[in-house]
Amino acid sequence: MEIHQCTVIVANPSGSDDVGRAAEGFYTIDGDTLTMCDSEGVPLRNANTGERITHRLGAGENRVTIAKRLTLKIWRDDRSDGVAGFGRRIDYPKWGGA
Repeated sequence: MEIHQCTVIVANPSGSDDVGRAAEGFYTIDGDTLTMCDSEGVPLRNANTGERITHRLGAGENRVTIAKRLTLKIWRDDRSDGVAGFGRRIDYPKWGGA
């Protein structure tokens, strides 16, 4: 089965020395079922239920769009604090004097 790859932006650049952040996702297509997997093709499972992360593609649905949405959801779910970007460095503006 062919393994497809997609990339999603998870954090935009916040300054001139920040390039932002991205996440990679991998998926396979079997008929009308999209299954998220790792780079080796091993299906990913929901950490709470243990079920494979899949989506049945409906008429007119774009598989890349669905894979990107699932990749972003997986990335957010993997963050231990549950709030996307919460642990990211904060760049404060420089003070003019003192």
